[in-house]
Amino acid sequence: MAKKIRKMLEEEKTVLRNLRRESKEEIEEMEEEKLITEDEKFDGLEKLQEILDEYVSKLEEMAKVKEKEILEG
Repeated sequence: MAKKIRKMLEEEKTVLRNLRRESKEEIEEMEEEKLITEDEKFDGLEKLQEILDEYVSKLEEMAKVKEKEILEG
């Protein structure tokens, strides 16, 4: 069961990385089309990474708690 939780965690991280890639491409496209400035692009990419890091951290903590519950239970 604990292995399954780790596998699910990795799958969710992959989903988040794919969303980050898609969002990054959209931000870069907006800058190319002059809808945003280069500074706004970098700010957006930085914020995107902060959000991703936050969610990865939350997922890892949830997985850790659940894995502990399973191993102790």
